[in-house]
Amino acid sequence: MMPPQLTADLPPPEEGIRRFHFAADEAGPLGLRFSGGFPPLILAVNAESFAGRKGVPENYEVHAINGLALVPQNRDVVMSSLKARPVTLDVRPQGWKPKEKVKELERRRQMEEAEMNAKIQAEEQRREQVAREAAEQAEREAIERAARQELKRKEREEQAAKAREARMQQKALAEEFERQLAADPEPLRRAAAELMEAEYGSSVRVTDGRRGIPLRLFTRRKEVAWLWAGEAQELIGGGAFDPGDTWS
Repeated sequence: MMPPQLTADLPPPEEGIRRFHFAADEAGPLGLRFSGGFPPLILAVNAESFAGRKGVPENYEVHAINGLALVPQNRDVVMSSLKARPVTLDVRPQGWKPKEKVKELERRRQMEEAEMNAKIQAEEQRREQVAREAAEQAEREAIERAARQELKRKEREEQAAKAREARMQQKALAEEFERQLAADPEPLRRAAAELMEAEYGSSVRVTDGRRGIPLRLFTRRKEVAWLWAGEAQELIGGGAFDPGDTWS
């Protein structure tokens, strides 16, 4: 057994450690009941014992005896030292950790928290970036869609304007064409129309006394003309338009 150290030779207890010294004249049981686990836990303190009068707390763990830490390799030595006098008993609260260990744990906790905060911040920035890019993309698509719609609208307006202009031009051509058709006397035109509608072999009289009808009047019907009011016609029986046909 190692000789007990004097209290004066022991370094001061660490923060959170409570130290109790029992002198040589305080012989006999300390009045403590320990658990069987490791480190031993003070389960009960006899209020009338030396430990009770010194205020040794219950539910504290044995930290060191005579300055020897209660580690597995020191267990037999330090626990047997409780029967010797003088003896110095250091106890600690359950869950106690050395100050440096607490600092190290706190440092690790802060580092982990900082890493977690950095990850959270990075994720938030990523989500903000994704949301910003999505919003920008949506805005670009909306602008492009509006531009396409505006272009289509303008194209429709241009097509409608061209169609109106074409109709006006066609109307003007048709009116001019009708005026040209109306250049021949009305009796001749009526007689030509009646003759083309008449039964085979029948006769048609011209009211103005003429004996004949100009051949050109028989070509000025839409169903037999190559061109009508400036538009090429597709005749029954087919055939190709001849630009040299002056009677169309």
